[in-house]
Amino acid sequence: MTEKKTPLRNRIGIVFIILGFISPLIGLGVPFLNLSSTLTSSLIALLMVGGPEVFLVIGTALAGKKGITIVQNRIKKLMGLPEGRYPATKSQYNLALVIMFIWLISLTVPLYIPGFIERLHLDQLMWYYYLIIDVLFIVGFVFLGGHQFTTKFVNLITWEEWQLPEKNKD
Repeated sequence: MTEKKTPLRNRIGIVFIILGFISPLIGLGVPFLNLSSTLTSSLIALLMVGGPEVFLVIGTALAGKKGITIVQNRIKKLMGLPEGRYPATKSQYNLALVIMFIWLISLTVPLYIPGFIERLHLDQLMWYYYLIIDVLFIVGFVFLGGHQFTTKFVNLITWEEWQLPEKNKD
């Protein structure tokens, strides 16, 4: 039985996708490295706030649909779910949309509305919990939404050729 090898570009993309999922968890360990406070804050910000999104976009661009499917199947296997594509129910899909909306609000409000963070009085440890919950929201809406949801997400960031309709010369 010969196994089809995954191209290097796809493998690198898969590494970036996985890094996008686990970088917030890596960020939790940064304070224990006894680095300067400036470097610690910068690394935590990179690994928890902007890094996961950047890693996921780079990984998706390199690995393509095949890479996303490989990572998705492995995560499903870890969660005890069956691998492969299966449709989500309408209520499952709607729940995924609600979770995604809550995630977008929870991500944008604290970062873009001045003074909001100060009103919450969150200490550094609470920010870690906030970011872990943020990552759980991402995993939740991706897997609850099923194949329909991930296909739409992939189509958002995948270039597909299309042509403008021809003008009638009537």
